[in-house]
Amino acid sequence: MLPSECPYPETNPENPANHPLGSSASEGQCAQCQRYFRRCPDCQAANRWLSRFCRNCGHSLQALDWLPEQADTPLHRLPLSWPNDWHEPVASELAPVWAGLLDGRLFLLSRQGDLRQLSRPPLRLDIPQPAAQAPTSTPAYLHGFLIIPGPDQVTLIDLLDIRNNARKVQRLRGPLLCPIAADGGQWLAALVMDGENRNLQLFRLQGTRLQLAWNQVLEGPAQDRQRVPRLFWCGATLVYLSESGELRGFEAASGGEVFQRSCPIAPGALAVWTSGTNAYWAGSDGSLWWLRTQPEVQLHQVGGSRSSTILALSGGAHDLIASYGRMLVRVHLETSREEECELPHYCTTSPWVGPDAALALSQEGQLQLLSLGSATFQVQSGYKMPAPFAGSLLPPFWNGREWYVVDQEGRLFISR
Repeated sequence: MLPSECPYPETNPENPANHPLGSSASEGQCAQCQRYFRRCPDCQAANRWLSRFCRNCGHSLQALDWLPEQADTPLHRLPLSWPNDWHEPVASELAPVWAGLLDGRLFLLSRQGDLRQLSRPPLRLDIPQPAAQAPTSTPAYLHGFLIIPGPDQVTLIDLLDIRNNARKVQRLRGPLLCPIAADGGQWLAALVMDGENRNLQLFRLQGTRLQLAWNQVLEGPAQDRQRVPRLFWCGATLVYLSESGELRGFEAASGGEVFQRSCPIAPGALAVWTSGTNAYWAGSDGSLWWLRTQPEVQLHQVGGSRSSTILALSGGAHDLIASYGRMLVRVHLETSREEECELPHYCTTSPWVGPDAALALSQEGQLQLLSLGSATFQVQSGYKMPAPFAGSLLPPFWNGREWYVVDQEGRLFISR
């Protein structure tokens, strides 16, 4: 295997030998597919960014803490390409609850715990291993591992060695009170009910296992059936957001508390959207809130309260977009300036937000291309998903070359 060969041959499956890197740097991006690579320090062979061992000599490679979508391509910095044509949909025969991109590959997870991996050519969804436990909430990601939460445990599945059926189960001290939170690299946090107390557990990824780093007892009531607390990461700080709006930050290594703040509005039901040391969430009154932990801790309201509920929330490098149904609100992150755009259809899934454009998907299968950047926030063009699209609860995915859209019946649509 030549050191100059791109480690992602599936991006040029017809003739992978003519897929040179075009760079002799120790790490960087392939000139053709734009994916990140890094070279082995021993033999200089190029490897996928998230590889644990060199594909040429077997040398152990240092673990990296980049998130999978960042390690695949700098997705939020690539211009969006409008999907004008689609392959025939690929059937998975499952009800998807999660989809993710890792090292150039798409993975789907069903509500029953079945995992599918997209392979080509021909386009198909493989079943690489038996089903895991059914997820009780949104899965998390840690350096090549998918973490599936159960009622009182989490299961680690190695996505970089997907055909190895080995999986690790980590028991928790009680039932989960909210979705787990991972920093993408080495830390996983879980909030559980331990007897009559709320217990915050932090685990560190050691090799292929989770090791308990510390426990913290938090004040709070028993599980609220109407609202749930939140855990999320702002850089290296683990943040706890209670049902009432209390904020507490913890240092990962020591577990020491580094700040306390109070948000006057209780959080809504949507997950928190994070970017580096910044976090954004929807208030229960339709407001938008921003927490920054560096260089100093600041809490601001960036969007005014509205009479309707925020149904979807997502962001990119420069913009945050909240959906109130047919009304989308764009918040420019540098200036907090707001713009509104009314859609012809309801948008209940998170839009894909790029540097100068966004893509919104309605339940009816209407795709709307929205202008961002210095342009006015408005619909540029629209497109109807091909039949038999059955609506989607998952956002569209863009890998820098093609779009992926998964409908509620598990059909995968891939743009040409």
